[in-house]
Amino acid sequence: MPVNLRQIQDALSRRSLHGWLLYGFRDQNPVATHVAGLRSPGSRRWFLWIPAQGRPRWLIHAIERSTFAGIPPELAGESRTYVSWQELEQGLAWLLGAQEKPASPRTIAMEYSPRNAVPTVSRVDAGMWELVRDVTGATVVSSGDLVQLVQAVLTPEQLASHRRAAAHCLAVKDEAFRFIARQLMADAAVTEYDVQQFILEQFAARDLDPDHPPIVAVNAHAADPHYAPTAQEHSPIRPGDTVLIDLWARERGDPQACFADITWTAYCGVQVPPPIQEIFRVVAEARDAAVAFVQERLAEGEPVYGYEVDRVSRALIERAGYGPHFIHRTGHSLGPELHYTGVNLDNLETQDRRQLLPGVLVTVEPGIYLPVFDPGSGPVGLGVRSEINCFVHPERLEVTTLPLQTEMLALMDR
Repeated sequence: MPVNLRQIQDALSRRSLHGWLLYGFRDQNPVATHVAGLRSPGSRRWFLWIPAQGRPRWLIHAIERSTFAGIPPELAGESRTYVSWQELEQGLAWLLGAQEKPASPRTIAMEYSPRNAVPTVSRVDAGMWELVRDVTGATVVSSGDLVQLVQAVLTPEQLASHRRAAAHCLAVKDEAFRFIARQLMADAAVTEYDVQQFILEQFAARDLDPDHPPIVAVNAHAADPHYAPTAQEHSPIRPGDTVLIDLWARERGDPQACFADITWTAYCGVQVPPPIQEIFRVVAEARDAAVAFVQERLAEGEPVYGYEVDRVSRALIERAGYGPHFIHRTGHSLGPELHYTGVNLDNLETQDRRQLLPGVLVTVEPGIYLPVFDPGSGPVGLGVRSEINCFVHPERLEVTTLPLQTEMLALMDR
């Protein structure tokens, strides 16, 4: 999708930034390639300067004029070529107007993340950071929220595609649990792999693309958040087991269609043992606390940042005594890719200080993972996760994957 120059420049002005310096070298920075509207990033270093005011400027290698012949008209501006490394450095100074001796030092955005806190944004290597600093005298800050603005903010069409995918995923989830229940009540064999393949068949019938197979995990397997069954390695599902299903998909055939991604957990019996139900209650409260926190901030017109949401959800699980068993972030960016380039709800694996901007889509998915767990008559090992999707409106947070799971399902009571 083409970028909106005015939108970018407005964002730069609001953040008191002099501009955004996009740097590309081969496939090192897909963000720069996307913003520049290039089909190929070429084989030599190139730069695009988007100032807060005025027209963009380009610096490209002399042998790559044809690579940049088809840039979007909105980004067209003055360009300069270089051949030698000395000319590259001189060109950088020209690009940012360093020779003009601005009244105050320039502060510019690049694909840099302090201490590599957001790896999907950290595309500029330390050597280039040094070069820009030394040649231009600029202070470099992270372009993380600008990246969100041009990539992770959904169009109305993308949001509509997500809503359709969410409705399908919720329906397939129900069908999968019914399939398990039918097999168990008929005293027929059923495995994690059987259910996974059943889900994939349902997706194919609905013309959905899951990208890769879903997670169906029982007992201790569910305590491994990224476990997935295969034809060679899987476990049977039996009465008394807990089973976690994490499934995701988007509409097939449209590269801009957006994923839905949900997780529900169920018990293969008539009545859920109280210890298991209690763990689910903690997970659900942590999920709902995250949503309520974001909702309150947005309603007050206050910014909210990814690390803060994770902190709220994680604190509730820690107070319940399960802190060491919540071993991943609270949520991730969702879009045309399952793990997208927007803000993550993370103060564990990284500290994501990006803002939840209007128009972004995130998952909220706290979990508790106990590789060894025996509630008396129940299974050994337990993993419980509840995952929903949320869309950020300017003044509210919308859960797009309703209904919420409010208690652990008892499959043989259906």
